[in-house]
Amino acid sequence: MNTTAANILKVLSQTEMSIEDMQLYLNVEKSSIVKTISQLNDFLSSINLPIISKDENFYFFKLNQQELKFLFENFTILTTDEKVDYLFIKFISTGFLNLEKEKEILEISRSTILRIFQVVKDEFLKNGTTYEYCHGKGLVLKTLSQKDKELFYKKLIKFFIEEDILVPVRKDLLNSIKNFDTKQRLMQLYPILRNSGISINYYLLSFICSLEVCMNIFGGFNFINESNLTLDKFKDIEKNINLFGNDFGSEFKNQLAHFLTSLYYEENIFEDEVKNKCLNIIDSIKKKFQIKISNEDLERMLFNKLYLSFFKYDNKIVKLINVFFNKPHKIILDSLNEILKRFSYDLYLVDKFMIVDVIRRILIDENFFNIKNVLLLFNEVGSADQIIFKKSLKKFHPNIDFDIEATFLHKKNIIYKHKDYDIIISDSNTIPNVEVVEYYNTINVHNILENHALLNGLNRLSNS
Repeated sequence: MNTTAANILKVLSQTEMSIEDMQLYLNVEKSSIVKTISQLNDFLSSINLPIISKDENFYFFKLNQQELKFLFENFTILTTDEKVDYLFIKFISTGFLNLEKEKEILEISRSTILRIFQVVKDEFLKNGTTYEYCHGKGLVLKTLSQKDKELFYKKLIKFFIEEDILVPVRKDLLNSIKNFDTKQRLMQLYPILRNSGISINYYLLSFICSLEVCMNIFGGFNFINESNLTLDKFKDIEKNINLFGNDFGSEFKNQLAHFLTSLYYEENIFEDEVKNKCLNIIDSIKKKFQIKISNEDLERMLFNKLYLSFFKYDNKIVKLINVFFNKPHKIILDSLNEILKRFSYDLYLVDKFMIVDVIRRILIDENFFNIKNVLLLFNEVGSADQIIFKKSLKKFHPNIDFDIEATFLHKKNIIYKHKDYDIIISDSNTIPNVEVVEYYNTINVHNILENHALLNGLNRLSNS
């Protein structure tokens, strides 16, 4: 088995997926995926685990946590990227590398490990890291560049994200360079972030765990900002760190407090290159959809989703959920793909879905306030019910004027003239040119209003 097998296991251990979607993540031919799945099933049967199955167009792989652990304890295949990352991380974390010993650990040939190490060597040369050969012993690290410290950090984050599915040599390496139990550390970090009002996700938690390892290996990074010291938020974060992370090292506590404060205010935490990518995309989205994004929170959300998506793609972090694109999603996706192609960028499909959904929310927000007048036609309703329902709608949508009338008046053409409405909603499908609800409640009406706003936004799509 090979790299494709390792990647298929990673994908299907997270979600079910079609061959076509797997191709988007694995970048290999369909025939190769089918052949590799067959080989994997032979391997899975040999260790008495459930095999990869197919339901219509989707392949799925259902294992419980114990079975998943057993699988990756017995699966020893590393992708080419994983081998590069392994040598890179081990060399920097230990300051020493013996390629003869490492080829035995990785169970690869001398020619393969030399080819893999050439990638590490080229990276060091490009970034300014130096090492020397010690006769009869191996390679000794002499100086470590700032660029390679940052690259080490990114590669290590991937280890923490994938910790549950690390094959033995990767798991052993991670365990050898961290002096804490990851689950225990996450249990400490969770209340720190929650009580500090910071959005929690697994990437941030992995980022912080990696920071602690970097602190121990080469002193971490300079997150210190003296201006933070006077901020109430900094003091609040520091208090939470001392309360829930009492066993953290003093320098790690200090670095973490400054980092989380900067994260809270979104200051000095983004790489310029990735930041510029995100800003380019956002500017193009505004032009393509002819919007300003007046809601700052939604624009910030879009930026953060883009930034994380580029980080995952650039560092080949495949963290998946199964996604479904409805018609409006597909229209937005096509436009997003056009924009990405123009800049020669790409992203994983699951991350495109997240971005598409934020754009959908932005389009609804931008166009919702254009809805001023709505007519509700009731087939059968008492006057008291009308008044109560109208009040409840006005409470949730104070900027919209709602009129309520009986459906039969329109069926009989009793009402000839009435003001123009942005939307007419009815609980009967016998009236032409109306939005139909099965029954009236505020949620159903709100969903129709949102869909109307979304379609208006899509209709303004620019051809540029």
